[in-house]
Amino acid sequence: MRGLYFIAALLSGIVPLLSSAQCVVPFVTTLDRTMLLSEGRFAEVDARPPRTMHAMSDGLFFTDHEQRLCLHAAGAGSAQVLEHRAADELQVSGDRAAWRSGDTLKVLRGGRAHVLATGVERFRVSDSLVVFTDSIAHELAVFWRGQRIALATVERGSERPQWTQGANTITFFDRSQRRVSFFHRGSLRTLTDSADVGIAVNGNDIVGYWDDVRDEFMGELNAAPVRLSGMKPVSAQAGDGLLAFVDGTLKLKAWQGAGVITLTDSMPAQYWVKDRVLLYLWAGKLMMLTGKGPMEVESHVPEQWKVSGDRVVYLDINRELRALHTDGRRERIAREPGIARFDVFGDAVVYDAPSGGTVVRCGRRRYVY
Repeated sequence: MRGLYFIAALLSGIVPLLSSAQCVVPFVTTLDRTMLLSEGRFAEVDARPPRTMHAMSDGLFFTDHEQRLCLHAAGAGSAQVLEHRAADELQVSGDRAAWRSGDTLKVLRGGRAHVLATGVERFRVSDSLVVFTDSIAHELAVFWRGQRIALATVERGSERPQWTQGANTITFFDRSQRRVSFFHRGSLRTLTDSADVGIAVNGNDIVGYWDDVRDEFMGELNAAPVRLSGMKPVSAQAGDGLLAFVDGTLKLKAWQGAGVITLTDSMPAQYWVKDRVLLYLWAGKLMMLTGKGPMEVESHVPEQWKVSGDRVVYLDINRELRALHTDGRRERIAREPGIARFDVFGDAVVYDAPSGGTVVRCGRRRYVY
């Protein structure tokens, strides 16, 4: 359970096949050059491949071959070096990036590095949040919308504070007060004030937690608490307004704010929740929960698949690219068989074409490099 049990102009070789698309897509060519497609144009970011790279809405944040942290803004002529030495720890989620050098925590804001805190022991990044422990201020704190907000006091010598977080939610357990607290969009409140152990899972605007007082597994989605189960979950995962869990009956269930839906009559082989998609392995098939109910992604388990937003993109048996959306709509992204690898960045899909070159599909637009 992932919760808490404390817890530049067009370059030669570029073929625009349709009009410009608002896509920011990084990729590495077969010659190991780092490229970025932005505003319908390809630009070379680095002549060598990065060690890590993260697409953002306005450019590419990456670690170069010298382990420097760099930012290549969309439309910029060159990359900007943010940190000349390798970070001890780096985390990126969406447009939010944070890294620790020694005990100093820095965040990316406005295209620059800003010191957030010193004396940081641990931190975690999720879309709108950076949560960290500050050993100097003795706090568990969150950085949200440019503000640093203290969540709890961490006494010297106390057990390591534990928390779980989603895109804009945090749940943490105060063992000394037997209290589970919840932070959501700037407000902090108590979920339950009589708990021997914290059990919670967070997503975007959604939380599932065990209430020791009610002896029930509860869910909240921008509204009052809802009873999900009378048994502690074996495991649970949360996404964007979506919560899936296996309860004491070993059945996989899902909740999106209305009634709880039972998807299997025994333990699934595995399941995943990301964004607005729930996938699970059942009877040798990859299944997906859609607005039309559970649907097979394919009659076989795809060799590769990736989730973004409301769709899963995958290679079919011929290694052609397809997608299944949560509204039940199927999409054929590429008819070229034999695709070896692909990646997904928001609405865009990038893959190495078997006939040569790199193809980027963004909506109905297609670009070939």
